[in-house]
Amino acid sequence: MTAARAARGCAAAAVFACAGLVVLLGFGSTVEMESFPGLRENLAPAVVYLLVFAALLAVCGLALAGRRSRAGWGAVAVIGVLMAVRSWTLAPMLHCWSYDSVGRNDDGSYSCVNRGNMLP
Repeated sequence: MTAARAARGCAAAAVFACAGLVVLLGFGSTVEMESFPGLRENLAPAVVYLLVFAALLAVCGLALAGRRSRAGWGAVAVIGVLMAVRSWTLAPMLHCWSYDSVGRNDDGSYSCVNRGNMLP
């Protein structure tokens, strides 16, 4: 194995790790919205952008690793599963895209609120 190939493999691993961290950041940024009832800031659009960025990072990591790299495809599969789980839990609140706040109801549904409209 040449030094250039090893460097590309290490760079691909770093890019895959960054993609995984971006997806986990998406989980962490909305966990309060999903766990507790009440109004919270609507971070769902930001999480969608994070998922798109993670997908681009995964593609870049695969390009660095090489098309025939089994480890690269395995990392893409793991990141893809994480993104699918994140999308599954994020989907119910996406109808509130243009609102600045999301309220989680007791039954698990989400209500959309613009806090500016709540002023007297």
